[in-house]
Amino acid sequence: MPCPSVVRVAVEGDRQEVWRLFLQSHRENGQFTLAPEKVDWIMNRALNPSLIPDWDTSPRGVIAVIGPPGALEGLVLMMIDTYWYTNEKHIGEYLVYVDPEQRKSNHARAFVEWLKHQSDLTGLPLLTGVISNERTEAKVRLYRRLVPYIGAFFLYRGKPSNIAA
Repeated sequence: MPCPSVVRVAVEGDRQEVWRLFLQSHRENGQFTLAPEKVDWIMNRALNPSLIPDWDTSPRGVIAVIGPPGALEGLVLMMIDTYWYTNEKHIGEYLVYVDPEQRKSNHARAFVEWLKHQSDLTGLPLLTGVISNERTEAKVRLYRRLVPYIGAFFLYRGKPSNIAA
């Protein structure tokens, strides 16, 4: 049975469970190969923001979770971001994921509401969406009820390339 859908900011002690949920999410919805060193870099910044030196202007983020330490049921990763054509900052939701065992909960809704609250607190617009291989339409319906709809994503893989990675 899921725990109450109470969102909290993750701490360093949640790292192992955050990784577990991230890897589950990637297996279910990942569109590109995993680069663990990049994930770890983002995770370090989000779990230990006080260790980021003042001169470091690289992206800042937060990981929020539902569940007690050692038994997380879901997570959200957000970053303060900019698009390539503007200097205006926004909150970019990178990941909302609920453990499959906990999907009969209100966790996904709670995460989206938490993200909206972060937007209200900071005054930064929230950009969130659904990129999924599983139950995509149901997820889109949930988001459409909670956040204004502005578009869609599409992925064409093309033909194999000889371009070095």
